[in-house]
Amino acid sequence: MVLNPNYLKARSDREDERTYSVVLDRADTIFAVNYFLGYFNNSSSAVDLMRAQKIVDLKEKNLWDNYHVPFRNDEQITDQDFGLNVYFAGHPKQGKGRRKVDDYVKLLDLTTTHIPYGGFRCTDFVLTLSREHTGVRFIKEALPLPVDEYVLGFIRLDSGVLSNKSLCQFMGIDKLEPSFINAHLLNSKITVPTQPFGRRIRGGKLVALIAQSNELRDFFNERYNTNIVLYYTMSLYGSTKDSSMYDQLDRHLRFIGTTTSRHPLRMKNPHKNNLVDWLDGRGISRFNFKRGDSSAEDKIFRNLIHYLEYCLLINREDPTINKLRKQFKSEIERVINQVERKRVYVGTYGLDNWDDNLINSSREVNEDNNLQNLFDYWKRKVYQRKDWGMRKNRHILNSEEAYHYELLNEQFRDPSFKYVR
Repeated sequence: MVLNPNYLKARSDREDERTYSVVLDRADTIFAVNYFLGYFNNSSSAVDLMRAQKIVDLKEKNLWDNYHVPFRNDEQITDQDFGLNVYFAGHPKQGKGRRKVDDYVKLLDLTTTHIPYGGFRCTDFVLTLSREHTGVRFIKEALPLPVDEYVLGFIRLDSGVLSNKSLCQFMGIDKLEPSFINAHLLNSKITVPTQPFGRRIRGGKLVALIAQSNELRDFFNERYNTNIVLYYTMSLYGSTKDSSMYDQLDRHLRFIGTTTSRHPLRMKNPHKNNLVDWLDGRGISRFNFKRGDSSAEDKIFRNLIHYLEYCLLINREDPTINKLRKQFKSEIERVINQVERKRVYVGTYGLDNWDDNLINSSREVNEDNNLQNLFDYWKRKVYQRKDWGMRKNRHILNSEEAYHYELLNEQFRDPSFKYVR
């Protein structure tokens, strides 16, 4: 969602162009606006808000207590004598009324502080460590359970894209049309290593390399009859972090700029649904909050803001509401400004230009971008050349300390743990 920071100011002295058949009375307006403000007021930064949202999300998914990992939960990685299995895990099943959530999705939820969602053509892959071979095996079937393999990371690919000026400039086009996006662009929505694999031996870089491999691109093409020409992903952070796991991967992933719009953190469930249900019970149909051109969640959040602003405008003669109206405007601007622009990275599957990937009779394939070559490249950088900061951390490479999953339901119990990965 993109909110213009000046949109409230532009409409502050005139009625909203949209009218509603039902407007909250003064008491209900005060309650609803205070509920909205209370959600954001307790967080001084994006990190604080994401932490609070994630804790609620884990509790809603019954992952806060007594979680049992159905995968191998310990591993020793003292050298490079191990292989990699890349499983096609399927498609995420989330939300009420859906089938049982897959175990790999639960482990993903407990690994990333981002709250992952599904989407159009969402396709998941799980990376595991193998002691049966030292190469890479791409397994095009669901992850069997129980699995006596240690999970190294997760990848979620889809066809979604937000308005992205950096991508347009890189490709030399004016606008990203939905038909073009669906046919030719592949977005890595999730590229997450388990911890401590990511932290100790640059596991995030391995997951990032695998996500833009030829094999995953070809699998996506075959499954959806697409012609993927460009891979892209965005960092979770931009200006507030000096580095990203995608840095120093220039051979395969190129930094092309930052997003030009800020994407504020939305109100998430259960709070969002609670507010929408409450409004629906007062005669303001929930369908008022799903109109618009953006994604469903963006529509709901944006139109909630519009509706609350409208109620404040209509009831502005009340002194309490007039004061609350100013507070609402200030808080919306703070929410918009507390989230930064994100770094954008693209991959052209080892070819010089993105349009070289168009499928035709003379299509070129760069085998350096195949799974095995990418895995070998990562091993050379970490174990032989000791690049990516591993030279000063070389003691980690032959450490016998076991790898145990660092799960967020345990880490968030420490008030000092705020890192968002």
